[in-house]
Amino acid sequence: MKKIILLMLAAGMLAMTGCTGDTSSGSGTSSPVVSDSENISDNHDNSYSSDGSDSKTDSDQAQTADVNSPETEQSVPAENIDYSSLSEDEIYRLMVERSLMTTGDMTRMANVLKRAENGEEITVTYIGGSITEGLTVSPEHPELCWANLSYEWLCGKYPDTKINYVNAGLSGTPSILGNLRLERDVLAYDPDICFVEFAVNDGNSTEYQNSYESLVRTLLTQDSDIAVVLLFTVLENGHSCQPFMSQIGNNYGLPMISEPDSLGVEFAEGRMTWQDYSDDQSHPNERGHEMVRDFVANYFERVMESVDENIGNVDKSLPAPVFSDRYMNMKFIDSASMENVELTGFVENETHSAFRNGWMYKGEEDALLKFTLNCRALRLVYKANDSKMYADAEIYVDGEQICTVSSNRSDGWNNPETAMILDKDETAEHTIEIRVPGGEKHYFGILGFGYCE
Repeated sequence: MKKIILLMLAAGMLAMTGCTGDTSSGSGTSSPVVSDSENISDNHDNSYSSDGSDSKTDSDQAQTADVNSPETEQSVPAENIDYSSLSEDEIYRLMVERSLMTTGDMTRMANVLKRAENGEEITVTYIGGSITEGLTVSPEHPELCWANLSYEWLCGKYPDTKINYVNAGLSGTPSILGNLRLERDVLAYDPDICFVEFAVNDGNSTEYQNSYESLVRTLLTQDSDIAVVLLFTVLENGHSCQPFMSQIGNNYGLPMISEPDSLGVEFAEGRMTWQDYSDDQSHPNERGHEMVRDFVANYFERVMESVDENIGNVDKSLPAPVFSDRYMNMKFIDSASMENVELTGFVENETHSAFRNGWMYKGEEDALLKFTLNCRALRLVYKANDSKMYADAEIYVDGEQICTVSSNRSDGWNNPETAMILDKDETAEHTIEIRVPGGEKHYFGILGFGYCE
């Protein structure tokens, strides 16, 4: 598609009226809420994997997305449209409309937008990977990422309403990490709306399915009736977890926005190339972020057309999970929140820009970090790097070694990784030991732990 198409309609859809709300990066900073969006702190390491992807998944990531996911709403199928008779504006409009798989049950969002219409303060949050964080436009221009652009669009619709902004996107992280930082980086801000984007960072294995659904159910079970919107992105190679994520969205009647269903048709029909959207294999370029903003704005407009008809009481009952909800309400703990941690050879350390209260092993022989915790599931969050200086750690639960975790990873780039070290059905007190034997490898960074009671 010619570049002019990417600019058409975008200007008309975006009202750049300033908003009076607070803004936050939401990625674990010590003082996350600031009053000026231009001063949002940058909380990611300025590097990513060599192939341009921030996905750190297993081999099942190579599976491609089914762009015709079942049980979804779509515009008129592309094959029934005579595109030769359409203007570039009309083609772009069709692509934008096609991105909306379904509006889902509009009650939650209608309630929030009615409050905004009445001048009541609301908070809009975003959680995902580097596409949400805005890796290719940040840190120089964080205001150009799709999350901030869609927030500003909403501000333009309600210029007299205070709307707060929280961007909890974090480069290189799947829903496994998103789930364990959800409480700290999203729920702590009492959100009214939450967009969830992990479709290219996740793989298709059970571990991702369970974490993603647990995150979604945690959002839906909050007392504040959060309006949850699922956004499905796609890589140049076609990878997207839209197929299993859309099953979850359909199960809970959620609105879903799809890049595979919109961009995929344009790529297939030759009206647009991947390079029109992205300058690498993964991340939207500046125009790509504007396109995603337009997808979100299209959804908002659909709800705004019938707000009064859809406001009402939210049905609190949830159907049975599609996959599992065993990791719901996961909590994050670190050196700032843990007590009675026994340390030998580990020191408290600002180990990562998004996990500032961790511990670092720096070469002492027979290092140990030990604590007890009441839990049924426990994940270690550690720092990975492609370096021979990064050590292995032996993990013991109740005196038994259960695994060895290597922080020297070929795909590591100072990014946070996780390892499941306990997964039980019942809560009990457990003693956890992380031992580093020592030797020539001098670093093992612990960023914290995620656990379920």
